[in-house]
Amino acid sequence: MNDFARTLRDAARSRLPEGAFLRRDRGDALYVTDAPLRGESVDWAAAGFICRENEGLARLTPSAIWLQRMESLCPEPPDPLCCSLRRFSGPPDDVALTLFARAMKRLDGGERDPRYARDLRQRAAVCLREHIPGGGLYACALANYMIEKERDL
Repeated sequence: MNDFARTLRDAARSRLPEGAFLRRDRGDALYVTDAPLRGESVDWAAAGFICRENEGLARLTPSAIWLQRMESLCPEPPDPLCCSLRRFSGPPDDVALTLFARAMKRLDGGERDPRYARDLRQRAAVCLREHIPGGGLYACALANYMIEKERDL
């Protein structure tokens, strides 16, 4: 597990009520937990997560703070993809948050996502074509770099 992903998991785990589980989500979020069923209200925003509750489960997606932390780790782009997406730093939209969650799943020990880099490039192209700011895509590119670096080891 990558250090950044471990820090992210630890931040979520630190908010769990006793007995609650925390697992990688199979959908668009990063984690899923049964914390709402434990009867305690959890301030997920304070840990840097966007929480969507449904049927007793909370689905957690890293908020903009985590993407900003990722960007602050590498102010200079480490590879050509990051260099090309450097202009897309700043406040992320929902698409960037979902892309970031996908990368964090992999860095958290999840399955390889063979479409990730392609989807990231396609999102950047849409942002350029439609004049969308594309904030957060640089953080997603940095996460992709970490994935590629980990794969090469």
